[in-house]
Amino acid sequence: MTVNQPTPNTGNKNKWIWIGLGAALLFCCGAALVAVLVFGAAGRRLQQGIKTDPESAAKAAHEIADYDLPDGYQEKMAMDLVLYSFVMIAPESIQTNGSLIMLAQFDQTYGADSEQMEQQLRKSFEEQSGNSSANMKLVEARDATIRGEKTVVAVYEGTDENGITMRQLITSFPAKNGSAMLMIVGDAEHWDQQLADDFIESIR
Repeated sequence: MTVNQPTPNTGNKNKWIWIGLGAALLFCCGAALVAVLVFGAAGRRLQQGIKTDPESAAKAAHEIADYDLPDGYQEKMAMDLVLYSFVMIAPESIQTNGSLIMLAQFDQTYGADSEQMEQQLRKSFEEQSGNSSANMKLVEARDATIRGEKTVVAVYEGTDENGITMRQLITSFPAKNGSAMLMIVGDAEHWDQQLADDFIESIR
């Protein structure tokens, strides 16, 4: 009788996605508690800017821009950090081989250009996922128009320590109040380019 052996790295395909999301949630909860204890009233205002329920996260996301939510996806959490705010959108089921969508809005007074914002967004995700060893390299760049402004959509790929090839799509666009960045990340094997294209096209 032949016994089917587990496929190597099974369960790791979405490691970056779910570890990143879980770490972000833990970070938000911890940051809220520390802020209240250390900064008092100011900390309570920061705590109020952390949203971990889908309804509040969706409201925060649409304050950045309006868009069509992909089927099977849900706004998971949002956080307002004064200079910038970000929202995480992910598959409703942890079993889904989907991508993580991150939207970030930077205050107009922040003064950062798109390259600096991209570096900040990528650094935040790497810190939250605990994995900065994938050595992401640019593999594609194409022109696009988002909310009436021409921009560049960049795609990066890199292999992590488990041999899984990850893909990141990053672009910038004008938000409702400031400048915004979009990052979509997932494993290359299950990458859904149509989902990414449809989401970008739906931003308005």
